[in-house]
Amino acid sequence: MDSTQKAVVGFVVGILALVGGATAMMGGVGGVATPAEPPNVLIILWDTTRSDRLSMYGYDLTTTPRMAKWAENAVVFENAMSPGMWTVPSHASLFTGKPPTTHGADVEWLWLDGHNTTLSEHFQANGYDTYAFSANPNLSASRLNLLQGFETIEMSWSSRWKRPVSRIAQKKLLKQDRSTEISPAFKKTGNDGGERTFTYNAGPVIHQAFTEWLDRRASDKPFLAYLSYMESHKPRIPSLAARRRVSGGDDEIRTQLHTDLSFNSQLSYGFGQKSYTEEELVAINHVYDACLVDLDDATADLLDDLEQRGVLDNTIVVFTSDHGELLGEHQLFGHRRSVYQALIHIPLIVSWPASLKGSRVTEPVSNMDTYNTLVELAGLPAPPDADTSRGNFIEGRPGKYGVFSESTATDTQGYARVTKLFPGFEDNSWDRTFRTMVDGNWKIILDNVGGVELYDMLTDHDEAHNLAEQAPERSAAMAKQMAKLTDGFTPYDISLREEGGGEVEDDAATKAQLELLGYIDDEEEEEEEE
Repeated sequence: MDSTQKAVVGFVVGILALVGGATAMMGGVGGVATPAEPPNVLIILWDTTRSDRLSMYGYDLTTTPRMAKWAENAVVFENAMSPGMWTVPSHASLFTGKPPTTHGADVEWLWLDGHNTTLSEHFQANGYDTYAFSANPNLSASRLNLLQGFETIEMSWSSRWKRPVSRIAQKKLLKQDRSTEISPAFKKTGNDGGERTFTYNAGPVIHQAFTEWLDRRASDKPFLAYLSYMESHKPRIPSLAARRRVSGGDDEIRTQLHTDLSFNSQLSYGFGQKSYTEEELVAINHVYDACLVDLDDATADLLDDLEQRGVLDNTIVVFTSDHGELLGEHQLFGHRRSVYQALIHIPLIVSWPASLKGSRVTEPVSNMDTYNTLVELAGLPAPPDADTSRGNFIEGRPGKYGVFSESTATDTQGYARVTKLFPGFEDNSWDRTFRTMVDGNWKIILDNVGGVELYDMLTDHDEAHNLAEQAPERSAAMAKQMAKLTDGFTPYDISLREEGGGEVEDDAATKAQLELLGYIDDEEEEEEEE
């Protein structure tokens, strides 16, 4: 049995236990000792990270050995799911404990309304210092309001950090690389390799920034900190050393450097207008793996430093991601137009040396329950807008929302870009939203136009064979089960939208990062300005 099959079997066993009514966690998790002093909380988020590519989740390649070593003394949730499949809705769920349907932050409303009591606001109100560092422009303090409640917010492209971050990325770039929009040999006319394009690859700088904040903090309060890493997000530029650790040799690395994976190229592939060879797909996948190698070193260096400082003993560390990434599966790249496992099965690992023993948990959980879990672990009172049925995954108590994922917006931007590249092209596959849940070894995906996908996760871990027509009774039963679950979601109340929310004008530096990472179309922006 290979590592992927092992992961799938673990996923199925966990879900069977859940369906059978088992809620007790494995030994050492349920009996959480309460320390004499309030714990610090550190949330480390690797944006765009799928769990099946990490060493602690059984991946065949050694991508994250140092974090795997750290995880030996932590609680590893083997089957964690993100409630959203891209940055904005998933972060809003992480920080509010609410489903995307309820908080409303998504493509159609790029704003987290202020009436929500976020994790950081609640901890701050209860005596915590709060800090955030983000390399993701969607978490800019002035943009989408996702970081409301954090007192100190630093960004990788700010005047303080953009040069050291840029230098890190510059050292990784290879002159013969023409694979991404920021590659020195990329074919796009006018690519000047300016510093503004490199300020998201910030791992070592996050280490420096956070520890500097700890050193200058004139406070004996506990802290809540959130650190957002973007190395595994496109455009990917891993170090040469990392490429060599996970690639098949120099010939493959040359293929990595010469294969076009710009946004236009990956979108064209997703709409059937471009193809890649099997050799190219392997190379693309190993570039992603190499980025995880760099992340492993940067994050482990930080944790080692914090341990030497004596910070970790009474610090709850949550390591997770907002979503995964499609790397050619289902004729798709990126994080769009689906809720397949590659996109929603994310890492979730919790360490707290003072109170938690290392263990592995197979029951499926949602990282949306991070909110309530941390509130309860820290011994804080329930927030003002508390939902008493929120889950606590450390105690093995599922929330009323269950373990699900949903995509509530359609891919209008991607389709618009493809039709511009290929005039006359038509394809309505972009115009769908999705919901998914699991029951035993079965997973169902429903879309807003009546589409049904049913997969046997025990025998078809790649979700390659849709069995909906072959098993209509099971499909109908699971669709009914899904409806019962989602009927319990409180719909987003449009009347509560804040005036001016979602209409923030990005500064030039933030806009440059948004263009680079594919969140806005640089060509469309130029046309609007003209």
